[in-house]
Amino acid sequence: MAERPWKKLVRDLTDAGHESPYLERLRARVDTAQAQADLERELVQEMATALGRTEEKVNAALLRLELAGRDLDQASAGPEREACLARFHALRDAALAARHELAIHREAVGFRRNAILELLYPIPGRRR
Repeated sequence: MAERPWKKLVRDLTDAGHESPYLERLRARVDTAQAQADLERELVQEMATALGRTEEKVNAALLRLELAGRDLDQASAGPEREACLARFHALRDAALAARHELAIHREAVGFRRNAILELLYPIPGRRR
């Protein structure tokens, strides 16, 4: 959006030290517009940071699931394997929930195409 011509005039006169009640009125508008732009920029930064934290939760959940899968592969038959299997399934459910929360968060900030999440954050199927 193009800047209004009077905004440059306000900045130039302010820099020159000019005093006027009209200048003060216009300066208040310039300061308000800048404050609005700063606020919008801050909100976008916070949204991006929060989205990054949600992605970190997915990555952490997938890492825990990967480690549980490794433990399950190494477990011997019997109660130890059953415990590892139960842990794997619980962590799988947590990873699915985290990926779902990421999809919801992405939609909330305007990303509508979330099918790629299954490719970027694959979650293995249930194991026996």
